[in-house]
Amino acid sequence: MFDAWLSCSDPHLETIAGDLILNWGRAVEHDRQRRLRPADRQNRDNIVRAILANLAFAAAMEAPTIGVSLRAAKQRTSRYERSGFRRLPEILELLAAYGILRLERSTTKRVASTITAAGSFADDLHRSRISKRDFGQIPGRETVFLSRVERDFAGREEGRELIEYQEASVTGRFRAEVGIINAFLGDADIRLEDAQGQSIQCGLPFLRRHFNLPPDAPEGTERFDLGGRLFGWWQNLPKAQRRGIRIMGEPVADLDFASMFLRLAYLEAGQPPPEGDLYAVIPGLSEPRWRPGVKKAALAMLFRTSPLTRAPRGTRGELPPNISGLQLRGAILAGHPALAGIFETGIGLRLMFIESQILIAALLTLAEKRIPAIPMHDGLMVAQSQAHQATTIMGDAAEAITGYRLPILLKSLY
Repeated sequence: MFDAWLSCSDPHLETIAGDLILNWGRAVEHDRQRRLRPADRQNRDNIVRAILANLAFAAAMEAPTIGVSLRAAKQRTSRYERSGFRRLPEILELLAAYGILRLERSTTKRVASTITAAGSFADDLHRSRISKRDFGQIPGRETVFLSRVERDFAGREEGRELIEYQEASVTGRFRAEVGIINAFLGDADIRLEDAQGQSIQCGLPFLRRHFNLPPDAPEGTERFDLGGRLFGWWQNLPKAQRRGIRIMGEPVADLDFASMFLRLAYLEAGQPPPEGDLYAVIPGLSEPRWRPGVKKAALAMLFRTSPLTRAPRGTRGELPPNISGLQLRGAILAGHPALAGIFETGIGLRLMFIESQILIAALLTLAEKRIPAIPMHDGLMVAQSQAHQATTIMGDAAEAITGYRLPILLKSLY
């Protein structure tokens, strides 16, 4: 998808952009009845450079088509958008008429329109040696998001409303932390390969942190102690495709905190967490084939505020076919009686915040030690050669924040 914040430092592309802005800009202004104000001209130039950078990035990733929204721009730009880009649809139309790109308008709801480099510009991109290392992010992109979820049982939200919030010291601190991590990852060699070892399309390693308000939060509520997970492009990959992630040229080791949410729930209850797999101790549901369904149900019971009465969505085939929601709830409570006062109190987003704080602390230490790592919900992926050191750092971070050294598993070695 089109990224308004994408930049390209390649001098050849900058020459093309400069010539285009000079010549095409003069032609467009000549047709206007009034000259553009300096601020409007600067916004136009920023849009043109962003469009060219996106087309160049797509060419470098050998995926020339870019999705773009042509919806009418809002009257007011939010903190999550780049200012001055209201004319993007108009500029795309003009560049298409000028032969720089092809614009295919979508006629299907929820399917984006697309742009593709065209003409001599496409030929220039094909001949260029622009690489992924030539791209970066324009300073000022928001990395701290606040949203209200309509439903969030175990992180399976159904609807998200981004909220404009007032700046505070805590948001500044969180933004600075993510900025340190992003600056380090921006220089790291993180890429995606197909089964034949060929590089394929992926984004820049840019993280953003999402905080979540529960559905019943009063209007005007602003809190940054709920949720807080980090997100990047790799989290949208199908599991099989994650095998192609390469960090510093190496396959990744996937390090995962074991039964993290339940262990954090035990600590909230003032109890030391039991050893072993906490999702495999549920009476009648201890077989490995039922583990995914048990995990989803247990997490749902941490996020909801009312008793579980039916199996969570997405558990078909992951639980015995005839088990009722009440039976499932009873089995989980029997397996973890110490959590009876924690389940179904809506504590899930608070536990997620603790989880995110642990990962932020670990990522900051890893960046200081020049070890690239990318987060995957409650775990990290690192180059295989760095797995042992990263495991130690993750354990140290968990102990510093919770007072307990949470166990870590090498979930899979790709």
